[in-house]
Amino acid sequence: MMSREEFAKRLEEIQIQEGTDPKVLYDSVLPICDALIQMMPQSLFRYRPYNEKQIEAFQKDAIYAVSADLFNDPYDTLVRYDIKSIKNHVDALLESKVLIQLQKFLEQGNYFTDIEKNSLPNGVAEKIKEQILAIDFEEKKDSLAAYKRQMMQMIDFLYPLLAEASKRFVSIACFCESVKSITMWSHYADYHKGFVLEYKMRPTLTKGIKERVGLYPVIYDDIRYDASQYMAWAFLKMLGVNGCNPDVLSHTKCVLHKSKQWEYEKEWRLVDYSTRNYLVENITSINYRPVAIYYGVRIANENKEQLHEIAKAKGIAEFDMYIDYSSPKYEMMYKSHESFMD
Repeated sequence: MMSREEFAKRLEEIQIQEGTDPKVLYDSVLPICDALIQMMPQSLFRYRPYNEKQIEAFQKDAIYAVSADLFNDPYDTLVRYDIKSIKNHVDALLESKVLIQLQKFLEQGNYFTDIEKNSLPNGVAEKIKEQILAIDFEEKKDSLAAYKRQMMQMIDFLYPLLAEASKRFVSIACFCESVKSITMWSHYADYHKGFVLEYKMRPTLTKGIKERVGLYPVIYDDIRYDASQYMAWAFLKMLGVNGCNPDVLSHTKCVLHKSKQWEYEKEWRLVDYSTRNYLVENITSINYRPVAIYYGVRIANENKEQLHEIAKAKGIAEFDMYIDYSSPKYEMMYKSHESFMD
């Protein structure tokens, strides 16, 4: 079975430019699909507190996905970018002597590289070339310096806003590989007073849910994912320069990286890419039916009975979590649920 570290390496090695031929794109993502098929557990588990919202979701076979700005970890999906490197690059690019050299290069009949042309919308490269050839950069030194200062201020102001906004571009639902985790029951199921739903998620690997979602393992690392290239593209797009995204997998990569401090969660993420007004809406609903429910060891009897009635109507399996007092291990156990009300 492929490890998460091996998956991370494979994912990082694949970059697909926006506008890539569909056949090439399909062939490029096959190694990722193969890795996911190798790694996917038979079941994934969703830890839930007992409240009206979660009862409603259970009744409707709904999985509520939320944007990462609602997560408990402020670093979760927060993009990293090298602001110093970006500023140095812009500073060097807007030096008059650099632009004069570029102008001479273009005057000799040379042109931008294919990479530069492909990263710009149709016709933009030609317009940029025309503008560069038409400007007297010797006379424009003062105005160029002022423009450079404005760009630096825009970078300082807009990059942090863009980083925070990117947390809302997709919505995410979180799952765990195990139902026996003491810490997961404590943190996400209201100190064992909640419940866990079991899902068979393998169908999402081949067709997704209405082809709007993806399912991936979280990548745990001590080093944050470097999204500088992605942020540069997003920054230019914000300014109206609609160039091609150098890697259409960039945002997926951004939302999968977490600190190793969270490694105990063994998390998988259902990522919802559906179109929405992400500045206003931070919750989406994905229809998916669970196959079983597990009741926490501290769940109130009346709450368990309400959940049992829903589970019975759905015809899904039910289990009670319990502690084995004779076991030397710190582990949660489960057994088939028996209702005294039946």
